[in-house]
Amino acid sequence: MLVCWELQYSFARDFLFKGNVIFSGILLLFLSACGVDQYSSENSSTAYEETEVLDESYTEMIEVESQKERSEVNSTEETNPAEEAAADSVPIVPVKDETGIIPAHLEIPSIKVDAQVDGYGLDEDGKMEVPDEGESIAWFERGAKPGTQGNAVLAGHVDDRTGPAVFYDLNKLEEGDEIIVTSEDGEAYTFLVSHKEAYPYDDAPIDVVFGKTSSRNLNLITCTGEFDTNAGTHRERLVVFTELKE
Repeated sequence: MLVCWELQYSFARDFLFKGNVIFSGILLLFLSACGVDQYSSENSSTAYEETEVLDESYTEMIEVESQKERSEVNSTEETNPAEEAAADSVPIVPVKDETGIIPAHLEIPSIKVDAQVDGYGLDEDGKMEVPDEGESIAWFERGAKPGTQGNAVLAGHVDDRTGPAVFYDLNKLEEGDEIIVTSEDGEAYTFLVSHKEAYPYDDAPIDVVFGKTSSRNLNLITCTGEFDTNAGTHRERLVVFTELKE
């Protein structure tokens, strides 16, 4: 029987300085009270928020370098009339929107997951709100959107008072399995499982799961490992890492 599920957070200011980029307000997570009576399984949810401030001179430097490179390329290129005419005859292919989507539905065919996704933020106490129902999935809406550059994060229960829940079989996923995320208006992105890792509940690599990246990732989280009655939670967190299918 699931007793309760609570997420607690604390902010660490001025966490990292790298070049002219200042990372601050890193949201650290502490998961607790993922209690189970006789029915033991795995639960999870988590959150992270990162803001950055770019030094203006650094930004200007990047823009100047970009303009310089474009000028150099333009000055060395010679236009061929035949090539130009051929280029004009090629139809324009729309570029897929890379701003991501607000997820409304998640499908994982290999483990028969077909579930609703809802956005959750933080409550007044700084704790992440999570679904009351075991079959719903939480998207941390203060993080990245699925399909955009970054680590989008979804979390789900693995059991509730009635038995197995939405992410009960998450640990069965294998490399190459498809994860399909769909928005309210039907726009869909497909992700492929790259790998999965289990981490101690109090020592998960927050930057790897929630941090910045140039890839378009979707990370799925739940609990795993033995239940620690003293800590009131499972000893590990399972993270399934997936990448956008090109």
